[in-house]
Amino acid sequence: MKYWLLTTEFPPFYGGGISTYNFYTAKMLTQKGHQVSVFVNDQTVKDIVVSYSGGARIIRFNPVSTNSTAFLGHTTSLSYEFAHIIRKFVEREGKPDVIEAQEYLGIAYYLLQYKYLKYDWCKDIFMLITMHSPAYLYLEYNHVPLFQYPNYWIGEMERFCIQAADIVISPSQYLIDEVRKRAEFSHTNFYVIPNPFEFQIDTQTLEAPAIQEEIVFFGKLSAQKGTFRLLHYFKELWDNGFADSLFLIGGQDIVYHPEGNTMGNIVRKNYKEYVDKGLLRLESQLKPADIINRLARAKIAIVPSTVDNLPYVVMEMMSLGIVVLVSKQGGQSEVVTDSVDGFVFDHDQAGSFSSQLYKILRLNSKQRAAISANAVKRIANAYNLNTIYERKIIVVKAMLERDISKKDFPFIKLSAHQGKRVTVSSKGSLSVVIPYFNMGQYIDETVESLLNSSLHPAEIIIVNDGSTVYESIVKLQQYRSDSRFRVIDITNQGLANARNTGAESAKGEYLAFLDADDKVAPTYYEKAVKVLKEYSNVQFVGAWTQYFEGSNKVWPTFSPEPPLILFHNLVNSSALVYKRSAFLAAGKNDRNMPFQGLEDYESVISLSSKGFSGVVIPETLFYYRVRKNSMIRGVSKVKKQILIDYICSKHRDFYATFATDIYSLVSANGSGTKLDNPSKDLQLNSNIPFNNQLAKELLSFIKRNKHLKHIAYRAYNILNKYSL
Repeated sequence: MKYWLLTTEFPPFYGGGISTYNFYTAKMLTQKGHQVSVFVNDQTVKDIVVSYSGGARIIRFNPVSTNSTAFLGHTTSLSYEFAHIIRKFVEREGKPDVIEAQEYLGIAYYLLQYKYLKYDWCKDIFMLITMHSPAYLYLEYNHVPLFQYPNYWIGEMERFCIQAADIVISPSQYLIDEVRKRAEFSHTNFYVIPNPFEFQIDTQTLEAPAIQEEIVFFGKLSAQKGTFRLLHYFKELWDNGFADSLFLIGGQDIVYHPEGNTMGNIVRKNYKEYVDKGLLRLESQLKPADIINRLARAKIAIVPSTVDNLPYVVMEMMSLGIVVLVSKQGGQSEVVTDSVDGFVFDHDQAGSFSSQLYKILRLNSKQRAAISANAVKRIANAYNLNTIYERKIIVVKAMLERDISKKDFPFIKLSAHQGKRVTVSSKGSLSVVIPYFNMGQYIDETVESLLNSSLHPAEIIIVNDGSTVYESIVKLQQYRSDSRFRVIDITNQGLANARNTGAESAKGEYLAFLDADDKVAPTYYEKAVKVLKEYSNVQFVGAWTQYFEGSNKVWPTFSPEPPLILFHNLVNSSALVYKRSAFLAAGKNDRNMPFQGLEDYESVISLSSKGFSGVVIPETLFYYRVRKNSMIRGVSKVKKQILIDYICSKHRDFYATFATDIYSLVSANGSGTKLDNPSKDLQLNSNIPFNNQLAKELLSFIKRNKHLKHIAYRAYNILNKYSL
């Protein structure tokens, strides 16, 4: 089997849970004779570097080949780069049997988008998503603003990956339950298969056993890992005479956002009294080679996470025979059988922690030895590579036998897309409507792009909205005499009326609007109609937009799902391709809006409110001319706000359904009238007091540098403080 793994972490640069998982999974599959390739982003390589580890091919790539960081936020750009490196290798080597990716940061988002949009190079590849640490769940427990961009959008990408996967594997049932509380999923293909583990001890470097006397927490300090809860428990114990010290061993540089400071600094400040007394001891992160010898002095290892998947630290501690005390709030409690091979406490039960801690401390040497032996045996038998492989291969083989061609498009917000379905003929034709008002100098370019389309429109309808300029009136004569075109003359009533008139007179099953100064790429309509034919639950399709003439920027649009489409426009709504019956039923432009300018945006909201759903092709297939005197430039901030008020009032029931989310989005990001890209980190660069583009480039560099990241967040909080 040709098996590809996508990950943001792989040794030797990373030693966390995701890195460890991928290392053991690659080793496990390679040992069983599978051809394993691991794709990992790496800023330190120039382009692509290939190496081998235990028979697995490791492909490190610098995620800058598409220049997507020019128009996408860092994390979203990373997903886009993953899709394109996979495409490059598929075209070079052929398709793999399976691609597995982490859900964390949504790195498979664009790959899955291309798959469901039926791109030939990936449409029939089986996709497996393994859940590790979804940011939208972990950020919640780390008290990071979930609705602030780009955090919310990263969560949307992660949710889509889980929704769109052919199967989802989670190392714990706990994580599946937590994820399902926060999102609906259209499939039930969730499987619990623990992470593989193989702990090898180098006896040559192992020091003589020390007396086990320390209570340790081993791991990164964070709210999600239970640091604050654990210190609260120990403060109560110490204040009541408890004499044992607590050792916090691990990374201390994670930023705790509510305080704008690193966890290490916060702990030292808030618990200075206990640090000074030697009751609380903080030690820096250990090198992998030093872990075993350092932890040999531990008599208890505590894993107090407030939410967690299946932390490798539990397996590592148990395999060393260290008695563990773990919280119920995570997959770690699925590894431990209470009072048999470890101990479990419950954060939600008062006194549970101290009760279990004292229970461990009262163990005699025989009882401790028995629990240690049981722990070693449990890890060795249940989590070794052979055992996990046998469980995983059954699920993977069953997946490969399924027909994955007959599916709905996997929308993120399932409940918002349970509405209308429109089935169209496989031979349906396309009508293109060109609203026209004094655009004689541009229309030839527009028409030329249509005539160069790989899918030729069955009809091109030019709706002359009462043009008044002589040259523009004369220009229409050449199209009136050409049988490929139909010109409809109406009195000037505005763009909304012109679009509706063209749609009502069109005969095709598919419908597209094209303003008389814009253009389309040759393959746009072919790709859009292909999607519309494929899915009865998709009624309109958009694409990324390339500006030209007055700008060279790219607008990377996004599928218009609530609540985001209600917060701000995600899609170039003047460039969509529709199932015409859906547009006529729910998308006709509102002629009664107080001003022109947002009719097409309101149309998308109207369609969505009635269950007609749309998707976006992540490719620049539409070209928007930026003119100084264009209609949209005449929409002032005041007019735009009035139009938004009108839209909200008209669709008040739809907005009410998502009112809580919309309120949180506005609170976190400000007015949606200023936004069109949820992937960007607007909070940081907007607070840096120099050139905006330079700020973006600087922040992009900082985010990629772990040593500078915490400095950046501290600077951000200082700037915020003084800007109020």
